[in-house]
Amino acid sequence: MEVRKTTKNRESRSFFQWINFFIPYAYTAGIALIVTWMVAASLLIGIATIKEDPKAFILQEKNIESPTDSVAGTVGIDPSVNESPKEETAFTIIVKPFVESDFNKIIFRGLFLLFIWMFLFLIIPVAFKRLKRFKFLNLEFEVDDIEQAAIETIEISGTKAQLMAYLTGDDASGRTLGFLNDSAIDYKEVLEYFLSEIQVGYKKNPLNATFSYEVYSQSGPEDLKDLIEESKETGESVVSNKINEGNLFKKNYLVFYFCYNNDEYVTVINSYTYPFDIFDKYLFELLHKIVSKNVENIEYMVVLTNTNGNQM
Repeated sequence: MEVRKTTKNRESRSFFQWINFFIPYAYTAGIALIVTWMVAASLLIGIATIKEDPKAFILQEKNIESPTDSVAGTVGIDPSVNESPKEETAFTIIVKPFVESDFNKIIFRGLFLLFIWMFLFLIIPVAFKRLKRFKFLNLEFEVDDIEQAAIETIEISGTKAQLMAYLTGDDASGRTLGFLNDSAIDYKEVLEYFLSEIQVGYKKNPLNATFSYEVYSQSGPEDLKDLIEESKETGESVVSNKINEGNLFKKNYLVFYFCYNNDEYVTVINSYTYPFDIFDKYLFELLHKIVSKNVENIEYMVVLTNTNGNQM
């Protein structure tokens, strides 16, 4: 039986994952830019006001005599003869100076820009998240409910259980037999093959998860030394997930130290976007044990067959 071998084991981050990663930074940078503009514009106006009219800076208006009044007083003409009197209303006394103030114009414009910016980034995530209902002012979007989340959790756990069943089945044993070469099987080669099989299974719905894997002989990466030592002491795989799941520059790790035929191996599985859980921990532990068992059984069967053949 010929077994197809896969060498592509690296995880790639998608374009939309990068967009989701940079959205918070763009959102913060936009707010900082708007606030900086408001402060800078206010300072420039304040400096110019102090130079031209210091009293106006502390809201003390300087009464300036109009040219019409001065001319009329000089020639003895009543200004009310040619001009209609202007009535002072509540709007002209209170609202109009407040609205026409340069400082207030900057504040109003800045608040308007902040509102548009915040509203824009409340809508953008809807295009990248599976939301069902979200309400902002009079606009309503949908978000996931608790029941749907519980169903998805069960489906994900069930998918991992199916992968466990596949590893313990006859199909996995038959595929392992395909690696037989002169009565021996390369354990690492078989392990990497089934890691690639699980990798493909994780990419499918409902997991929709990607990860990278690497099998090291004897020693693993230095930056994972603590995790390797912990796995070596406990005999179990170790999971280390990053605190901020949105950070695409850091990874989640699942590390397992094991021995086969007195040879030491370290399996390192990592992902930028998928956090490993206890099901993943047991799944990959089971993978190593099943591969060891199948390889030993096949090699023992070959040796036993050759011995019986020689005796005959």
